[in-house]
Amino acid sequence: MKTLFYILLVACLISCQKEYPYPTASQTANGQALPSTGIYDTSNMISLWGKFVVVDAVMYVTNSETGQKTSYNHFDATKSRSSLRWGGSMFAIEEIIKDTTTYSFWNTYNGLNGYGKFELNSDNTHHYAVNYVGPYKTIIEDPTHGEQNMGGSARPIQLGLVDKSENLIEMQIQEMEGSINGWNVNYFTVIRLKKIESW
Repeated sequence: MKTLFYILLVACLISCQKEYPYPTASQTANGQALPSTGIYDTSNMISLWGKFVVVDAVMYVTNSETGQKTSYNHFDATKSRSSLRWGGSMFAIEEIIKDTTTYSFWNTYNGLNGYGKFELNSDNTHHYAVNYVGPYKTIIEDPTHGEQNMGGSARPIQLGLVDKSENLIEMQIQEMEGSINGWNVNYFTVIRLKKIESW
């Protein structure tokens, strides 16, 4: 009898799927993998030094309990503003607006590991930096200014080339653990960026 109960319970769990009504985006596909370009592919990469504008973004959610993967478009024909944080932004760096939000990157002073400058939306009054350690890159609050633009946390990023001729790259950012509709989840966003200025 116990065996029959467990079989029915497992069958119900498999057939009953939870929905993820992301309040600021619409669902696009279930189980979608990372873009085929490969977010980790930095071969033949365009230079990061310059200004990029957000042209698209997709959030990837993994249910930590069931393993179900779901993806959501941040933008659609009627919506051009979204949040990297499920449920809404807490910090300016978490808000993205299609064809408006810009990320600007500068190299370190010595061209090697260390801190380089980062600007969000060409705003030089709120100070950010990028910490470069080998292939690892993390957007942080600029340690020389002592501001709390991100609540004291950091945003590790990973970059991948999409189309060199069109100056398009993808950036994975904002990986977080959270709870959505009672489920424990892991999520992150892949932002597509177009380079619009170089230095």
